[in-house]
Parts: sequence; structure tokens; C-alpha cells
Amino acid sequence: MDMWILPAIFAVFTVVCLLAGIWLLLHLTALAAFFRGKADVVPSSKPPIAPRSTVVIALCLFGVGLAGVLATQVIAIA
Repeated sequence: MDMWILPAIFAVFTVVCLLAGIWLLLHLTALAAFFRGKADVVPSSKPPIAPRSTVVIALCLFGVGLAGVLATQVIAIA
């Protein structure tokens, strides 16, 4: 394996995770509405700006990015 492939994969997963996390932070009303009624989450009285499907996509991208970052770190350690 070339020396640059693992850092490149790590960088892609890091950027995906950061961008999805920033998007989720900017749309907290939509995120709270998604988790309404779970663990005492009470959303704002304002209607969410982002649709539910977009929140699901952002959460999936965040999870995939986080898992990818952790996996590349484990591979780099081994």
C-alpha cells in the first residue's frame, strides 16, 4: 500500500465528519425535532428549518465519518 493512501482516507473521513457535525450544529432545531420525546429532548416552538430526511442523511454521514476516523486510527496503530 502506498504511503499516502491511509492519510488521504483519514482526511476524507475527517472532513465528512466535521462538515456533517457543523451542519447538525447549525440545524439544532431540526435535530431536536428528530429526537422529540426521547431522553427528555424538548424541541423549540419554532418549526424546524431542515426536513427530517436531511437530518437523517447528516446523522448517517456523521456516523460513517466517525467510524471511518476511528477505523483508520486503529489500522494506523496496528
